Amino acid sequence: MNKKRKTHLFDLYWEDIIVAKIMPLLTIQECFIFRSVSRTCLQIVNMYFSKLRSLKLMKKRFSPHTFNVFVTTCSKLKLLNLSRCDSITDTELIPILRKNTGLIHLNLSQCKNLTAKCLQPVILYCDNLQILKLARCSWLTTGAIEALALHKSKIEDIDLAYCVSISESGILIFIKKFRQIKTLNLEGNKQVTDKCLYTMSKYSKSLKLLNLSGCCDVTDKGVRALALHLPQLEGLLVRGCTKVTENSLQLMRNRVHLDRRPSQAVPLPMYVQI
Repeated sequence: MNKKRKTHLFDLYWEDIIVAKIMPLLTIQECFIFRSVSRTCLQIVNMYFSKLRSLKLMKKRFSPHTFNVFVTTCSKLKLLNLSRCDSITDTELIPILRKNTGLIHLNLSQCKNLTAKCLQPVILYCDNLQILKLARCSWLTTGAIEALALHKSKIEDIDLAYCVSISESGILIFIKKFRQIKTLNLEGNKQVTDKCLYTMSKYSKSLKLLNLSGCCDVTDKGVRALALHLPQLEGLLVRGCTKVTENSLQLMRNRVHLDRRPSQAVPLPMYVQI
């Protein structure tokens, strides 16, 4: 008498059940462990990776061989978050950017071992990019910012906090090009002056959230221009901007979220007519 064969995991429909329902419950590390069990497991994980729309590897350390698995399998990514991945270099990153031209959201913040060269595929091929996070990327250059402004058109949210290698002229070019920008983070960039704010007041009519924390050369004049010409602004961060006082902030306090509490206005200079 023949014994009835026992049902096991791989009898389930791979694509509809294992890949769609089970694999998303595993961490990336668990996926790689499962992938190493057998050839069948490898095929299932590769199928799962090939369907990924979002890949988040924040603060992860991985070998070039491990990252190459994503390069060879992922081609439909809309979101790629590699923030604080110290081990990633241009050699690993560029191939995956070339394969995922449909990216909408890219986060490379605090990736210290990259260079401006890694943005070439993004600049040339990722036409739908809307969100770009490059905080504390000291490798970001004015030339790269200018190239972004030349080739991209849909960016609405960008983080350039503590990008110390870009110049004020590069920021001005960026502001003039991306007139639909809604969220802009310029925290810690001491090269930002009132000239940038005047330019925003003229071109950034969609701007809702602006972070100027630590931009110590910004003054009441620039903030006043924002208050008068950007009625759609919803949030403004000016902590550390020592030249910005209540004299300008009071103009938007009733309609804009500010990171400073109301305080007594700094008195304006009084001139005595003789």
